[in-house]
Amino acid sequence: MFRKKKIQVTVKLYSGLHKDIGLKEYDSYSGLVFQLFSGVRVRKVAKELDIPHPYSLAYFINGERVGMWTKLHEGDELSCFRPSGGG
Repeated sequence: MFRKKKIQVTVKLYSGLHKDIGLKEYDSYSGLVFQLFSGVRVRKVAKELDIPHPYSLAYFINGERVGMWTKLHEGDELSCFRPSGGG
């Protein structure tokens, strides 16, 4: 039987998202490190973290803007932001 490979991914939460999901002690420098199966998508990580309104956020993998259906790979850093504007 085919076994999926495990990968390690770091998730960083910005714009106060850590408070929204109930993380009292969160280090934004280190982020959260997850062991996931290869092929997992951004959408699944957002769901597992129980992020409210996940489709309204902006996601970046290794500094590049991505969508919810983007697959994560070994060593990726996923950053989650609330879009904001100003001037």
